[in-house]
Amino acid sequence: MDALMLDGWTPLILLGILFAFMMFFIARKVSKNVLLLTSAIMSLLCLGLVLFSIFVVGGWEGMGLGFFAFSIFIGVWIGTIFGIIYQNTK
Repeated sequence: MDALMLDGWTPLILLGILFAFMMFFIARKVSKNVLLLTSAIMSLLCLGLVLFSIFVVGGWEGMGLGFFAFSIFIGVWIGTIFGIIYQNTK
């Protein structure tokens, strides 16, 4: 059963997937400009969280927080790209 939980990576993967789906569903409701603005703001928040985790928190705790921010960043942009592709096919 431990092999299925990926030894602690599961929350990171699930968080990335959650944000990808969230951005994809937002893409279905709003225009491309609003979607890109939302993605840019979320990216800046993730970048700020990574910098916070490096300089303020530090250590292993900061690394964990940085991984969460990075998985959110990747999920946001994967969802945005798929959302834009979906908008162009309609």
